Amino acid sequence: MIKKMFHDRLFIVTTFPVALLAFWLVQMTFWGGGFLPFMLLLLLALLTAAEYFVEFEIRRTNKIMNADIEQPVRPWYSTSFWSWDGAKQRLTSTKAWFAIAYVFAAIFFSSIGVTILVFFWLSVAVLIFALGVITPSNWSWVYNLNEQEVTGKLSFLVDPDKVQFTFNGTQGIDSEIPNQMTWVYTSGWTIAFCVLFILLNIFMIPVLAKHMRDVAANLLGANALPDSFAAKLQLWLATRKK
Repeated sequence: MIKKMFHDRLFIVTTFPVALLAFWLVQMTFWGGGFLPFMLLLLLALLTAAEYFVEFEIRRTNKIMNADIEQPVRPWYSTSFWSWDGAKQRLTSTKAWFAIAYVFAAIFFSSIGVTILVFFWLSVAVLIFALGVITPSNWSWVYNLNEQEVTGKLSFLVDPDKVQFTFNGTQGIDSEIPNQMTWVYTSGWTIAFCVLFILLNIFMIPVLAKHMRDVAANLLGANALPDSFAAKLQLWLATRKK
């Protein structure tokens, strides 16, 4: 049970940076702008790299989640993307396009999971203070601000009941910093939100990890959606030619 909990969270945490990097490459390719022939080369390079990305993601998913997703048959392409046949193979590869679709699904699910995990640990820290496990004894920090828009002192005070933020100085910006803000972290609303994120960590993280594993299997694995979609597309094209 504990091992499964660890693997679920490890899978989400490791998926996020991988999906974020892949999403940045996809975004740069499709929405980066620039010289059209260069963008076309980027697209072909992205579709070529999809083969290696799929292999890596399936290996990572199988390793962490103890899954048995089958790798697609390689190589996907018989010629390099410099040739017309190679470019056509990449542009019509359902495996490569489904790998790009996987990137969007992975960044969506992993973002939700990482957000829940971050707020879970923040909630645990807040409850440690709120329940008196650790009692702050008027901890304080002071920062001197000497910028063009803001000049003055920014101070934080943490006592056994609240966190207080105070600003003393001058401001020349449109959205001004409040002179004082107070957060009572022992309030009922704060404790309720902390309990909510702890429950989300317990019940939602396993669901997200399972969905992400299933998405990898359905979009990246052998004999999954890309192959069945390609078979149906070829059948439809064949009937159109008659």
